[in-house]
Amino acid sequence: MNSVEIKDFNTKENTKINEFYNFYPHKELKPTFTLTPALFQNVINGEKKKELNTENIVIKGISSFKQFFPASKETRYRVLVYGDDNKLYINQLFSGMYSLNWTYQMTFETSPITLSFKSEELDAIILASKEKMMVWKTNGEPQTILDVPVITSMAMNDGVLFCTIEKPKFKIWYATNLSAENVGNISAYSNYISLEDNLGDANKVIAFDGDVFVFRDYGISKISYLQKNITVSQIYTSGSKIIANSVAVCGNTIMFITMDGIYSFNGTKVKKIDIDIHSKLNGANKNAVASALGNYYYIALNLKYSNDIGEEFTANNSIVIIDVNDFSYQIIRGVDAIALYPLCTEVFEKMLVITNNINNKIFEITTSPSSEYFNGLQKYVQIDNFADTTNTKLFNSLVVDASKDVSFTLEFDNNKSYTFTTKNDGVSIFRFRRTSKKANLKINSTKQDAFVSSVELKFYDY
Repeated sequence: MNSVEIKDFNTKENTKINEFYNFYPHKELKPTFTLTPALFQNVINGEKKKELNTENIVIKGISSFKQFFPASKETRYRVLVYGDDNKLYINQLFSGMYSLNWTYQMTFETSPITLSFKSEELDAIILASKEKMMVWKTNGEPQTILDVPVITSMAMNDGVLFCTIEKPKFKIWYATNLSAENVGNISAYSNYISLEDNLGDANKVIAFDGDVFVFRDYGISKISYLQKNITVSQIYTSGSKIIANSVAVCGNTIMFITMDGIYSFNGTKVKKIDIDIHSKLNGANKNAVASALGNYYYIALNLKYSNDIGEEFTANNSIVIIDVNDFSYQIIRGVDAIALYPLCTEVFEKMLVITNNINNKIFEITTSPSSEYFNGLQKYVQIDNFADTTNTKLFNSLVVDASKDVSFTLEFDNNKSYTFTTKNDGVSIFRFRRTSKKANLKINSTKQDAFVSSVELKFYDY
């Protein structure tokens, strides 16, 4: 009798793990990411944590704003939540309050994009939507800015604001003076850069390593602004369309996707990442959104799968989390994320997620056990080509060392399958008889403390 045995699920010597997401770890299975409701401390360094009260808000966007007050030496952290009622709600973290309040009666017709910056040693934030721009500084109320174009992305470099705009898309709008006395009249200190070449529309602007990079339909341009002199150069030409909202600075690299793959950019060279997720990219992914925290690149996008584990969505059905140190990745599947936002304070860092699944909650990505909101989708691993496919075999038993209530599904030729579920912790032996050239194994559990230590599939060669 022959057998194929796996004891260390972190190696790929005996098997190809092509879908490995949210099987909560124990023993050899390494920690994986999942979604849980976001919890916030009531005071700095406090232990009490609760969710923000968002039950009456259909959330469509999220951001944050840090305000330092020089006179009192006090720093305040505010979470900004945009609702489908067009209102911008605010919570001041560490204040003991978990409510969201409509502050300064701020409204936007569409979810505003935001950019934090320093102005005369004061913290400030720009909020730009389809119909207007507002600037909110520490020392005053939000101020509406007139006579500016519709802004689609923003970056600040050396005190200059650079923006991609809705019309015309081949121009970059920039403003050189955001001081307190001039902020209401930015247009008087602004100008345009034209990018009329074969790289297509300007869709995303990023400040990185002292320069400004413009991600176009089919390439990257660099804008250098030195002593009020502007130079523009082409850095990269792409054969596939770049997805604008997938662009994010992650550590010492910029990550983005195109219709044919995932790429990194170090400011000079673009490199396609050698990652086996490329075969799952599903079409243009125009709804993809991305962000970064630490060395992890998070992107919500649409992937195509060979199997169905539950409800899938036509927009972003997956969140892929890539460690840019080694480009290993994990997938959270079945979550239709519409916004990802890294919230960083002096005591914690969180990647916040807004979903269409449950649109009145703020989630965070953690390595904690799966929450009740996504049970059944969070602990799953598929292992392909468990045995070679050359000869017909007689499979007759599966031996597992696992916790109670873990399901093992073996798939054979002609769409035949068996599912076995453990009844106790420890070793279980499942006996059966099936001839097949190959076998695929899926492991699934809805238990928060599930573990699998080893799996052995036994068979005879015909």
